[in-house]
Amino acid sequence: MVSPIPSSFCIGVNYDMRETLLNFACVSAVTILISSPLAAGDAPYDSAKPLPHATLFAPGVISTGDYESHATLTPDGREIYFLKMAPNFSRWSIFVSRYRNGGWSQPEVAPFSGQYQDADPYITADGRHFYFISDRPIKPGDERQSHHDIWVMDKIESGSPPDESARLARWSAPRHLPAPVNSDADEYYPMALKNGTLYFGSERKGCNGPCDIYRAVPQKGGSYTVENIGPPINTAAGEYEAFVTEDEQLMLLAVTKRPDSVGDFDLYFSRKQADGKWSEPTNLGPEINSSVRELSPKLTPNGKYVVWMSTRSPALPLKPDRRTTAQVLQDLHSPGNGIGDIYQIDVAAVPALKLPQ
Repeated sequence: MVSPIPSSFCIGVNYDMRETLLNFACVSAVTILISSPLAAGDAPYDSAKPLPHATLFAPGVISTGDYESHATLTPDGREIYFLKMAPNFSRWSIFVSRYRNGGWSQPEVAPFSGQYQDADPYITADGRHFYFISDRPIKPGDERQSHHDIWVMDKIESGSPPDESARLARWSAPRHLPAPVNSDADEYYPMALKNGTLYFGSERKGCNGPCDIYRAVPQKGGSYTVENIGPPINTAAGEYEAFVTEDEQLMLLAVTKRPDSVGDFDLYFSRKQADGKWSEPTNLGPEINSSVRELSPKLTPNGKYVVWMSTRSPALPLKPDRRTTAQVLQDLHSPGNGIGDIYQIDVAAVPALKLPQ
């Protein structure tokens, strides 16, 4: 769903901890536009300056006047997949952009998307698998489904194509995951660890609220065991999306209508305790959350940034100047117009993510 993505990430953040963060980070993330050559070891989304506040990701290219959300990056950070959707969630497709010649290419519909309602893309930390949800039919030629199921594609290990324009065509045909991962209800925001363990949101029967977070473990023969991860993560509110680090110790969550929420959807944080249970989710605070909607939280592959979607917009000036028609239309059609954009911030700038002393 173009819904919230919760995931708990609890990392003390200084850049000396980069190797530790790399172990924690799962691939989904967003990036900022860089127009200069990359320094050795830098990722395309690395900022030359600190990002202490919510910062638009590649404004004008990735974040535009459209509704963009749910970004995921390849491990090298040079390809980003994300959603473009209608503001009322009636239409959405997965887009892709490549980093080349010092900037992000003009996004285009991903080769496997554009026909059905595809959403919530996620590339695993090793870059080998691509998960997403779709209402496409299980049997080719049938009508679209009335709900969204989880699908997966595998990376085609055929070497890098000599023609860079063909680089994106490297995923297998989408494969439908079996029950009990998929149900007759909507599934949301699949994210998988390198060992195949899958976290996702579902509105299936038995939820504590409108939607809960589930954990699926692969078994021999391609089957899965699936469990509701229960309280305190799942409540009578609505837990739709979860990003979990590779060691399953940290989670970021997108949740609606918790008692301490400040907006439509807020992002929360939880960590695994000594007894193996998740801690009570904690609101990530004003550095991340606003009075409107926040969704799809993730860490960049290098663990340095949190990325997410927000429908925030700048405060109106108290004493505005009169604007021309062109200026008004430019504001309405630019990122930050309140429809939905991708943001990033330094992990170090989010106090809730610092390790307790």
